[in-house]
Amino acid sequence: FNFRATQYLADNGWAKFSRWFDYMSWYPLGRPVGTTIYPGMQVTAVTIWRTLGAMGESFRMSLNDVCCYVPAWFGVLATAFLGMLAYECTGSADVGAVASVLMAVVPAHIMRSVGGGYDNESIALTAMCGTFYCWVRALRSDPGVKDGEATAGSVVFGVLTGVAYIYM
Repeated sequence: FNFRATQYLADNGWAKFSRWFDYMSWYPLGRPVGTTIYPGMQVTAVTIWRTLGAMGESFRMSLNDVCCYVPAWFGVLATAFLGMLAYECTGSADVGAVASVLMAVVPAHIMRSVGGGYDNESIALTAMCGTFYCWVRALRSDPGVKDGEATAGSVVFGVLTGVAYIYM
């Protein structure tokens, strides 16, 4: 279903996708897709697919291939965000590396980030880890800055936190 929904979005655009009634799902009743799914995964996959296509022939992939690789790509990003979060919380690169290694071998994460496992959890976990990292980074107080004053980096990461939270 998830791939078929992504294909429908790629072929027909957001306006038709958000009003799409899929008669092949939830047989025999059908399914109002636009009001019963979280469309972030489909939008993300189509955006990646179109971006790769725009980058030239050597980057072009089929939509099916992009959908198969998305869980693995986002699993790597989630692992990196968790490592950066651990580093940000402790200030220790060793702790960040250990957190990344643990995230990479946790069975629950592997199940959701295996190539071909095209489902919402792979993107959702990355969005959560990204949100938490940006939030903690935005709270950092830089040396030499008076208490209560926001730094440019904190403001940027605060905005990124909001964007990541909306994406999540």
